[in-house]
Parts: sequence; structure tokens; C-alpha cells
Amino acid sequence: MFSGRPQAGLFCCRVVFIIAILMAASLNGIPGVAKTVALTSAGAIAAPVECLLLSGHGKLILTGNLVGEARDSAQVALSLARSRARTFGIDPADFLRTDVHIHIPGGGVARKGGPSAGLAMFVALVSAMIRKPVDPRMAFTGELSLTGEVLAVDGISKKARAAVAAGMTHLLIPHGNSLGTRGLTGKSAENLKIALVKTVDEALEISGMKK
Repeated sequence: MFSGRPQAGLFCCRVVFIIAILMAASLNGIPGVAKTVALTSAGAIAAPVECLLLSGHGKLILTGNLVGEARDSAQVALSLARSRARTFGIDPADFLRTDVHIHIPGGGVARKGGPSAGLAMFVALVSAMIRKPVDPRMAFTGELSLTGEVLAVDGISKKARAAVAAGMTHLLIPHGNSLGTRGLTGKSAENLKIALVKTVDEALEISGMKK
């Protein structure tokens, strides 16, 4: 039986070990999570998009403060991911036995989203499919088309500032928003690397999700 002092030391070691694990998870990210930057009723914010794959019957589950357009984006993201399943060594039929749960935490903000969260949803879904984390310092904004194009969205300069404020170092935006980056100055220009993408496949390659 340990005396009080060694037990306290063992407890402290366990706490330090748990903290180290949590810090590593924060740095390396968690599979199925990608950051989006969106315009909301409270201004531009960076928020996590969470995706979880569950044994089920092919159902799409959407929770959190998602407006109607963001819900449509989730369906498009799922269709695009299913169409690319074989490139990741996944049988598309597996989706018939899998429920996909996509969630954007409320965080006290009344509204999130619109179509600009689509790109982050797609990346989060692929991340969950291949069990590979996305860099938590990387954020995404862009509307999706069923052909895999990433379409231009509003408020790029505001989103860039929100990304910097949230500690993001990389922001992937639609190629069609290239003109919107010219007015960035200060910390938004110095501390944020912006990548222009035309397709979801380009986004996967830049984010390290593509094999």
C-alpha cells in the first residue's frame, strides 16, 4: 500500500500525462473535425465542423445551429464524399450501412453557416472516412457544387480577420474570391497563409487528406 506522499506523486504524474495527451490532440487535431469561417448574425467567426460515422442505415444526421442552406451543403458534401470513396479504398456501399452525423456546436452564436460551410463539411467528412486529422490551425470556407467545384462566397476579408483572431495560420478559400484578398493588411496579411482552390480535390491535397 502506498503512503500518502507517493500516491500524491503518482496522481500528479497521471494528471501531467493526461494533460500531455490533450495538448497533443489539440496540436494534431482529431479525425472528423475541420474549422469553418462563416458570417453570422454575430459577425464573422471560426467554428469547428464535427463529423462522426456510426453504424446505421445510410442516414444523414444534422445538429447544431445550422441554417437551411448549410443543411443543403451537408447533403452535397456527403454526395461528393461518396462519389470519391473508392479513391480512399472505401466501398461506396459501406455508406448504406453507415449513418453520418454532422454537427456545428452552438457556442452561444445564434446563426452559423449558409453554403460557405460546405467545404469544411466535406473535408471533415473525408477526415472521418480515412481516420486522419485535419490541421487544427487550418480553416475552410467555400460553397460546393455537385461537380466538385468550390464556389465563391461573401465576406472574405472579414473571414480572414476572424481566422487570425481564432489562431488559424492557413485559410482555404474559393479561387473566385482571389480579388477579395487584395485588401488584407496588418495581422490578416502577415499571419495568415491563404490558398485559393477551384475544386474539392485541390482542397483535399492542400489539407493533406488526399492519397
